[in-house]
Amino acid sequence: MTTTPVIRWAWALIVVASISQTASAQRSFGSRTNSLTSLAATESVQKHLGITGETVSRLNSISDEYRAAQQKEFTALGIDYSAISDLPAAERAVEMRKAAEKSTDVNRKLAGGFLPKLQEVLTPDQILRLRQIQLQASGIDIWMEPETSTELDLTKDQHAKLTELRNDYSRRQLQLDGDFQQRFAKIRELNTERDAKGLELLTAAQKSKLEELKGAPFDVSQLGFGRRRGNN
Repeated sequence: MTTTPVIRWAWALIVVASISQTASAQRSFGSRTNSLTSLAATESVQKHLGITGETVSRLNSISDEYRAAQQKEFTALGIDYSAISDLPAAERAVEMRKAAEKSTDVNRKLAGGFLPKLQEVLTPDQILRLRQIQLQASGIDIWMEPETSTELDLTKDQHAKLTELRNDYSRRQLQLDGDFQQRFAKIRELNTERDAKGLELLTAAQKSKLEELKGAPFDVSQLGFGRRRGNN
């Protein structure tokens, strides 16, 4: 099935988000990601946090600014995701891995740079809840981010095994066939399977700590593709 350039680009970005730290990423073309900035601009999260009025407008403006900065940074990397998505599976996997490695530092820099902007608008309790929702939505990607890794007290061996697990599932995602919607659905299934296996690598104490860090359950299905700002 032939896909348009925008669809190919969007799918490539989703896969990169699965390879690199999705918790730090913000993608365009309406896709949902799990950066604090994007979560803060998601309608269901805003309702959950009790955010209304002018605060909603300010958060949405921050998110727009974030997306513009992210688009500029990613364009500067010179990565042609559309061309990569047309490569044979083996070559595509290699090139997407390179793209993900280049994007990770950019994503972390943007996340760190925009956190103070969120802190000017939200209360400490709201920031904490955002982090909890982020952790629930992001799986093993965020477990290996420096802050969470330290809180979970991951060992070098655990970190290596989690990285190997993530890379294995990323390769499987890059080899998927089918149209955009089929691949997107399968990516979500693979991520769920991956995270379940990741839990098996944690100790009982670490699992307990992870649940503590996640806080009260949030229905992350509300964060699905295209549901930012009421599907706009």
